[in-house]
Amino acid sequence: MADKEHWEWRDVTGPRGNYREAVALFDTEQDLQEAVDDLESHGFSNAAISRPVSPEEIESTLRRSIRSVAELEDDSRVPREPYIDRNSRSTALMVTVFAPIYILLLAGTGLATAHGMEPWQAVVLVSGLGVIGALGGGLIAYRHATRMKDRARKEKSWGGLLLWVRTGSRGQEQRALDILRRHAGRDVHLHGPAGAAAVH
Repeated sequence: MADKEHWEWRDVTGPRGNYREAVALFDTEQDLQEAVDDLESHGFSNAAISRPVSPEEIESTLRRSIRSVAELEDDSRVPREPYIDRNSRSTALMVTVFAPIYILLLAGTGLATAHGMEPWQAVVLVSGLGVIGALGGGLIAYRHATRMKDRARKEKSWGGLLLWVRTGSRGQEQRALDILRRHAGRDVHLHGPAGAAAVH
């Protein structure tokens, strides 16, 4: 990472290699989103912010059932993924819904033209394919939204929505802690190669 060149921490192995991280739990996705927005407005890149993957993937990787999110907070084996904000998720869902419609409308238009159909036949064909595309896209979007809700419900049953924020200096550490607490973060703490700051 380019920002690593400016880190104060020495090359000491911690929970995520040479990573010092702020950790927090959130009760709602709204609080989580607001914390991420605040972090990004205070200089933290999206690459520094991560979340655990789905509960099913976590249990599969760790090969055991999880009872509490406390088991995951400081465990380097927990697989992660970049945080994706609600706007990006909404955009992805819209693409999921409209892409099949667009593709089938184009296909219908191409078929109608290639077979020299009468105008009314072309309208019926294209409209029918458009409806099929809308139903297919809607079903995919519904399943995705349901998975996201189930995922959030499972995480909350473990004790909260977990967020990690990579930090590279004492200043960043304090900023991250302050922001996470300001947005109702719980069990806010740091982990990593503690006390490994270089003297400049």
